[in-house]
Amino acid sequence: MKAGNVVWLDYNDAPEQRQESASDTQALRDGLLDRLESVLLYLFPNGRVRGNKFYVGDIVGAPGKSLVVELEGPRRGLWKDFAEDDGGDLIDAWAKSRGLSTQHDFPRIAEEIRLWLGFAPPVVSSAKRDTRAVPMDELGPYTAKWDYVGPDGELIACVYRYDPPTGKEFRPWDVRARLWRAPDPRPLYNLPALLGANTVILVEGEKCADALISAGIVATTAMNGAKAPIDKTDWSVLKNKEVLVWPDRDAPGWDYAERVAHACAVVGCKSVSILVPPSDKPPKWDAADALFEGFDCAAFIAQAERRVIKAELPQALWHQEQVQVDLRA
Repeated sequence: MKAGNVVWLDYNDAPEQRQESASDTQALRDGLLDRLESVLLYLFPNGRVRGNKFYVGDIVGAPGKSLVVELEGPRRGLWKDFAEDDGGDLIDAWAKSRGLSTQHDFPRIAEEIRLWLGFAPPVVSSAKRDTRAVPMDELGPYTAKWDYVGPDGELIACVYRYDPPTGKEFRPWDVRARLWRAPDPRPLYNLPALLGANTVILVEGEKCADALISAGIVATTAMNGAKAPIDKTDWSVLKNKEVLVWPDRDAPGWDYAERVAHACAVVGCKSVSILVPPSDKPPKWDAADALFEGFDCAAFIAQAERRVIKAELPQALWHQEQVQVDLRA
């Protein structure tokens, strides 16, 4: 049906083969809206952002300005092709840009969008799986999910948390490979924010990183937390930055802190230090606990006792070292 000059699709008219519920479809739509500019550039590489609108030539992605997508306000994500008098939402744009029909090809469209967004696919048991491990189909629904994105916001991987009776489990999903595995190399969490930061707080786990991020602090973690394989993680984005490692208050947390701190020093961080958790805090106390209890995280980061792994050089010596590194590169 039409509302003004915009075509609205009634997905309830799709054939019975479509097995997506209204809530499933809305979840896909919301996921696309959450990454609006990324999905538009993925569908239409020739498009351009101008102000609060996205412009491209037509629905198949030719250069031009005839098709306009709203980036802000109540019409965010809706598009209009003025040359063809056509329009719709992001699911419609996805379908038409691929020559598909939302009426007849909806299962395929939904699966493409789901994989691009990194939504967890169904998990099934396998006779070949190590019997010592908990089968994926016995873990139940995931209880938390964290997205790892590239510098431009492109989704690289997702980490899912499950809480079966046997204890918490984490599973990485490689979006590009479409496999239950971590990508190689593993990106750092919150990557786009790290690029423009001078100081980065490195914590153990996405939950702790999110806690600090919610407080306006630039934070990151390595995928797999304390069990992160150092040699499979890309630390290069932290080069020339001041890195402060905030460990969990336990032996594995301090071991993780030392390993990642030395990795940061090797990659060329300007300075690297490990913050020493307060002695009056309970075992396993971490950044997420700190935020929950109203702890002054900013003051702790600025004033806490610390173990210096790599000290910041005076400005003149820092410049000299950088010149020497550049000459050797």
